[in-house]
Amino acid sequence: MTPYAQLPTNNPEEFMRTVGLSQEDFQHLNERLSHYLEEQKARNPLTRRGRKDSKLILEDRLLLTLYYLRHYPTLINLGAVFGISESYCHKIYARTARMLAKIEKLPNRKALLEDAAATVVIDVSEQPIERPVKNQKAYYSGKKTPHGQGSAGDLCVDAGNPLPGGRKRPPA
Repeated sequence: MTPYAQLPTNNPEEFMRTVGLSQEDFQHLNERLSHYLEEQKARNPLTRRGRKDSKLILEDRLLLTLYYLRHYPTLINLGAVFGISESYCHKIYARTARMLAKIEKLPNRKALLEDAAATVVIDVSEQPIERPVKNQKAYYSGKKTPHGQGSAGDLCVDAGNPLPGGRKRPPA
């Protein structure tokens, strides 16, 4: 029994949570992928010469790709679920993802980088570093102060509001 056949088709909410698409959308995408593969075989009949068919049916290959994109498990775990090796799992994911990008006519990475961003927000807040409780001397000299009391904490963002921690802003 294939992993696609084991999916809960009678419960649409569980199918949506597992795959990330509704059953109708999954079937529609599977049909488009099937038509794309048939067109490729008709256009270039000799490209599959000497290559064995995939161990997984098309629904399972699409399910593997969508499940990976939805849950982001490790490939070794995903391969164990589908009964294939880690490297073969990566090969199926990469091929199917490329085909899906062509079917949906997604722009490539260069086209996405050429778009000018309207607004960029960067979170530059300091995060405390977790250090060991025992044998702390090897990792912490005591010279650095915690909680951003360095020069970055003295920057004025808005002259009307006080800085976090109760400190007052220096007069301008």
